Amino acid sequence: MPTDPRFLAESGREVFIGNEMLVKGCLETEGGVNLLTGYPGSPVAGFFDSLGDIGSLLKEKGMRAFQANNEALAVAAINGSQMAACKAIAAMKSVGVHVASDALALGNLAGANPQGGAVIIMGDDPWCDSTQVPADSRFLCEHLRMAVVEPGTPQECKDWINLCFKLSQAAGLYVGYIITTAQADGGGSVDCRPNAFPALNMKDRVVLNTAELPLDKVLLPPRTWRQELKMPERHAATVQRARELGLNRIIPAMRNSQLASRNPLGFITTGMGRPYLEHVLADLGLAGQFPILNMGMSYPVDAELLKDFSVLCDRMIVIEERRSFLEKNLRDALFHHLDHDEASNLSGRLFG
Repeated sequence: MPTDPRFLAESGREVFIGNEMLVKGCLETEGGVNLLTGYPGSPVAGFFDSLGDIGSLLKEKGMRAFQANNEALAVAAINGSQMAACKAIAAMKSVGVHVASDALALGNLAGANPQGGAVIIMGDDPWCDSTQVPADSRFLCEHLRMAVVEPGTPQECKDWINLCFKLSQAAGLYVGYIITTAQADGGGSVDCRPNAFPALNMKDRVVLNTAELPLDKVLLPPRTWRQELKMPERHAATVQRARELGLNRIIPAMRNSQLASRNPLGFITTGMGRPYLEHVLADLGLAGQFPILNMGMSYPVDAELLKDFSVLCDRMIVIEERRSFLEKNLRDALFHHLDHDEASNLSGRLFG
């Protein structure tokens, strides 16, 4: 079957549904994605349908794409791929992340290959439209000490897959890429970029010499706790890289075409929170009137950027879907970097 020409587009705008955008984002990743796997479940089951639709292209380019028997086996394949310089991605629903948690804990602690990278698409269902239990994968990622990235717009859903691999390479963290039901089942028009295909592929393989693998990647005591001691440093490097990539950024307020230096109110957003907020403000005729700190990477928190934002506004309001994940981590960061009075200027669901 010929490949849908939308997936071959190198420029211009094309219309995709959410899961198709994720696949196009994989195709556009710099250096190419070597491995695409996972286990189907709502809302990201369509990811595998799209992989099937472009199966001839994947086979032609030697890209390994397969549906694992379960989520744990998918992440086991991701972990193995990091012994080589492979970019690997897996997709699974929120409940499936629990199934994969053991393999994720091991892989994230051992660390991704600095020339490869590991990204896990996590299909979250905030309103339980099609999931048997409510789940918020961000909290499990925090427990596993993985990075959490939450795109907002359709363009971000596609483009940030490439950025997630760069983020993973920065300090070896696995990246949890949170995609909600609205994003996966929705869609939109996005600007396309040229596809890239991996030099290391099923048609041009390498042989791994296990004797040459770094011992710190083999998680047995005492190497395990030594790896754990490196985690704060790895988180700090990831935070810095997220800021460089523009995942975390301050959108300043403009008043009468002038940059406002101090504002009575500022908003902190992540994921779909920013598009929702911008839509409401536009309806109220208040577009651009308040500064916004968009935390595209909601964990680990960029405390320095948060501190910079706090001086721009008298009060900060957190806008996020699901439970108060970002708010909780922001409040912890504020109390470590500001005095109590300034830290209390943060409002959300937990603290109105």
